[in-house]
Amino acid sequence: MTTPSGTGAAKPRIAFIGLGNMGLGMASKIAESGYPTVVYNRTRSKSERAAAVGAKIADSPADAARDADVVMLSVANKDVVTAMLFGDNGAMTTFRKGGLIVDMSTVPPAFARELSGKARAAGYRSMDACVLGNPKQARDGELRVMVGGDEADVRSVDDLLRTIGKEVTYLGGSGMGATMKVVLNMLMGVQMANLAEAVVLGEQGGLPRNTVLDMIAASGFSSLVMKFRCELMKSRGFEKASFKLALMRKDMVVALEESHKLGVPMPVAASALLALTSAQQQGLGDLDVAAILAFQERQSGMENYPWPAQGKGSGSEEKV
Repeated sequence: MTTPSGTGAAKPRIAFIGLGNMGLGMASKIAESGYPTVVYNRTRSKSERAAAVGAKIADSPADAARDADVVMLSVANKDVVTAMLFGDNGAMTTFRKGGLIVDMSTVPPAFARELSGKARAAGYRSMDACVLGNPKQARDGELRVMVGGDEADVRSVDDLLRTIGKEVTYLGGSGMGATMKVVLNMLMGVQMANLAEAVVLGEQGGLPRNTVLDMIAASGFSSLVMKFRCELMKSRGFEKASFKLALMRKDMVVALEESHKLGVPMPVAASALLALTSAQQQGLGDLDVAAILAFQERQSGMENYPWPAQGKGSGSEEKV
């Protein structure tokens, strides 16, 4: 079910916490669209970029949430969500009762449900609103938004969600948006590990690497994320981390944990997690997930490609 258009009510005041590439794009789009927006990010320079399009800069999550109607988060994992909301100078120390938490981070479904219950018990509301897309789509308001939570709460911020998303889909109660995100990110993790295998297999079989990459990207077996990673693999631009390998591994762990809870065998995903874990242990975690190619090269005895330098990418989550 897709939520209908909003009612044109006065724009709520937004506290936006977490300005990686995805968060920065979303926060900037929201501020530019006329929502009173206060942003917080641990690296202040990202906040200054949002301020250039109308956002105000906060010194802490508590400062950001002080006058907000909605607190939105786009951070690395559940521990950061917890710290930003409930830690020292966390948003919940100043957030008004009855306010709405919109968590767009990739977290376990059980955590999303736990957060919803904890918020409700304290007099707040919460929803998991996971997004699919890339940083450019975030900035352009072209994401796909998958939401779990109380349907009335979702409808109350429909205009806000449609500011960042070309498609807003209500999936059911708390945790359902997070569940859909786990499903989709698991597919990405499997694709990336398998793409690296396919490229090395072709090259070791005598095919030119760029030909292999070009033909994979143009094939019916490809995807938007695979095409993007094919180009990164050609240029070996792994330091430009749209989605860190370490974050991809984290999402695969979440997927496998969920599969164990539900009794769903996922041997292919388990194999991809093993490759991502080994790649991270060899120092590739801060690079884009496309750097799993370097791990596969090393495993296959290839010595004609340089080992990547440690990346300094943002690590923000890319979702397509």
